[in-house]
Amino acid sequence: MVSHDADTELTRDLGTFAVFTTAAGTMIGAGIFILPGPAAAGAGPSAALSFTFAGIIALVATMCAVELATAMPRAGGPYFFASRAMGPLVGTVIGLGAWLALIFKGSFALVGLGWYVTYFSAVPVLAVAVVGGLLLIVINWVGAEKSGGLQNLVVIGLVAILAVFAGRGIFAVETATLSPFLEDGWGGVVTTTGLVFISYLGIVKATAIAGEVKEPGTTLPRALLAAVVFVTTLYAAVMVIVTGVLPIDAVVESTAPVADTGEVFLGALGGALVALAGIFATVSTANAAILSSSRFPFAMARDGLMTPKLRQSSPRFGTPTRSIWLTGLVMIALALAFDVEGLAKLGGTFGILVFALLNVTVVLLRSARPEWYDPDFRVPFSPILPLAGAAAALLLIPFMGLLSQVSAIAFVLLGIVWYYAQTRIGEPVEPDHNIGDQLQRVQYRKALEEKESQLADGSAAGPKIVVEVVEEKENEDLLSIVAAFADRLEADLETVVISEVPPHIPLSEYDHDIDEEWVATLWQRLEEKDCEVDIEHVLARDRTDALLDLIDDRTELVVVDWHGPIRERHLRESHVDEVLRSELPVRVAVLKHRDTSDLTDIVVATEEKPYDRAEVELADAIAAATDATLTLTKVIPEDASEERITTAEEYLASLEELVRSPVETELIQRDDVRAALVERGNAADLLVLGAPSHPDRLHDFFGQTTDVVAAETEASVLVANEAETHLPWYRRVKRRIVGEG
Repeated sequence: MVSHDADTELTRDLGTFAVFTTAAGTMIGAGIFILPGPAAAGAGPSAALSFTFAGIIALVATMCAVELATAMPRAGGPYFFASRAMGPLVGTVIGLGAWLALIFKGSFALVGLGWYVTYFSAVPVLAVAVVGGLLLIVINWVGAEKSGGLQNLVVIGLVAILAVFAGRGIFAVETATLSPFLEDGWGGVVTTTGLVFISYLGIVKATAIAGEVKEPGTTLPRALLAAVVFVTTLYAAVMVIVTGVLPIDAVVESTAPVADTGEVFLGALGGALVALAGIFATVSTANAAILSSSRFPFAMARDGLMTPKLRQSSPRFGTPTRSIWLTGLVMIALALAFDVEGLAKLGGTFGILVFALLNVTVVLLRSARPEWYDPDFRVPFSPILPLAGAAAALLLIPFMGLLSQVSAIAFVLLGIVWYYAQTRIGEPVEPDHNIGDQLQRVQYRKALEEKESQLADGSAAGPKIVVEVVEEKENEDLLSIVAAFADRLEADLETVVISEVPPHIPLSEYDHDIDEEWVATLWQRLEEKDCEVDIEHVLARDRTDALLDLIDDRTELVVVDWHGPIRERHLRESHVDEVLRSELPVRVAVLKHRDTSDLTDIVVATEEKPYDRAEVELADAIAAATDATLTLTKVIPEDASEERITTAEEYLASLEELVRSPVETELIQRDDVRAALVERGNAADLLVLGAPSHPDRLHDFFGQTTDVVAAETEASVLVANEAETHLPWYRRVKRRIVGEG
């Protein structure tokens, strides 16, 4: 039977440190530089507890997000999890909530930018916010890649500056300044917790990279939970230092409280450096908010939940133009309409609703127990802890003022009205199910797959062959060949199409679906050949690494369909070049199809060197399956000695006894080895050549002879490479760097 699950997947090459820095970077930003003043006004020195409590609530929500991400390890985020698990109605509410939360966070950062600029120059705060917002809109419109690298450097710099600030500042704290610690009581702490909650909104967005993480079941919880604990500790420490160095009144009145505090124990230069860090932090937060939040209406528009105009990309820059400008202009308008405290509370309110819905999503899926829901990480003490986290978050809203309460109710109603309006006046809404429909559909599919697997093989999983095909390319020879390999090895076929994504486009936002008609044709032809096959679509930065990642303990053979021209200038550093130079721990076969007739004449050719085991055994399998004539051909010099000729003939005779198919042997004496092999190949339907195990990069691709023969013969060519036991050092280093951050 044929599996019809051809889901698009992303390459998984992010390790623990890479995910940790990404998650920490979503939280470290404007919050700690702007909020100490408003937080001190609400809770005094105990504002550090407010950051801690907000961090604990965020920690529980992060656990729930991680469970959802490991159960659905695909690119996305809160909108994706909710819409795919609970249907588009809940997806609409949570998508709008996440969008508004990030917009308010961006507006909050723009005002903070104006605050920290005034540390250096007396300019209007709102003018700075407007100009900064417009510049960031243009940057994101022109292309996110122009700011992505700088964003990472900014985060590293902020952590370093805050580490110095905390390390030096903890010794400057005066305990008398911190007294009385609970001067506004626990009510002040709770109220301020809602105020500072906006600082943690980015953490759930970090789960959007779940589809790119290695071993998400262990990597995601370790990295994300560690990031929340680290940032919470850092925020609380900075708050203790600020309120322990400056009097509360000075903190409340300051527009750059962290910089003013740093100036006390780091001097004027240190204070200026902290203020500069505040500018970078606010710019970074606002930029990240535009970049992230603009993708929500873009994604919702693609699902039919917003006007189709929002999913249109700039033909010049490839970015969601209307979505970016809509998001950015709304952000600027909110910065002009509300003060910092109002922006923080409204943004926190929408973030709280998103967090609470994620917690509830986990509880509902645990109760429904769909067969597909099998997360590698599970929230402990469920359902108590997720429900407690949701309740704790929602209980903050009554302490955040009437405007926040009204906004929360209005937001939920708006989401419901918007959804039903779109279902009537807009395009078809995706996904077109509610939670009951989705769970039933998944249960049926999983049940059928399990039965098919049990009927096919009642024992443990057997070997497999990984076959990389080129999208929308027809290759009947390839199908015949891999079917022969599957029969000989008694293996399943794992067929993969790899789309290489440019570095400036996030993998999670790359919109490319393989042609369904082509996939159906491929399935049908493989089914006719009685193959057990699974077809996958993988998105990757590096096509070769993506193919290598599919190799596991079951893999016996990797087959690559090569449609490019075979000449050195095309092969050097190409995908096929990389595959055959990777010294894989399994056999590799690369097929160059030249639209020849049916496979009736197969020639395995070599010069004086012995055949690789792989080329003979693979050719034997093809011949046995296609009833083709198999010929083992060897070329030696015309002036070869009798002993050399005898040795070659005995070698060919020994091989003849080892293969299963009827075989002929052929010894050609000719000085021009390449010309002889090309001539023999032209008379065949398929020419099988071996690749050297350790090719020299100073020479041609497969080795000079194989390179020239493969390029010049008119026959289809199969180049076979014997298994190696390790990856080359340069690829191991690359994997470590990429995978571990």
